[in-house]
Amino acid sequence: MPADPTPVRRCVCHDITFAELKAAGVCSLDQAGDRFGAGTNCQTCVPYLEKMFETGETAFAVITDTTVSVSR
Repeated sequence: MPADPTPVRRCVCHDITFAELKAAGVCSLDQAGDRFGAGTNCQTCVPYLEKMFETGETAFAVITDTTVSVSR
């Protein structure tokens, strides 16, 4: 079975999926952090949250570009 091409689907530190955040109407990093804690601990999910806000998608391929900026 091939590997999932979009395995990143959640903030692991706070155990909330990007789909749950989207369904709750979260539309900014501040809202994600204030309401659910997402993006406030290790911040690994921040680039994915930013992509969710830009594209509306909730599942992503692993970002391997280490030059991704965090704008929080």
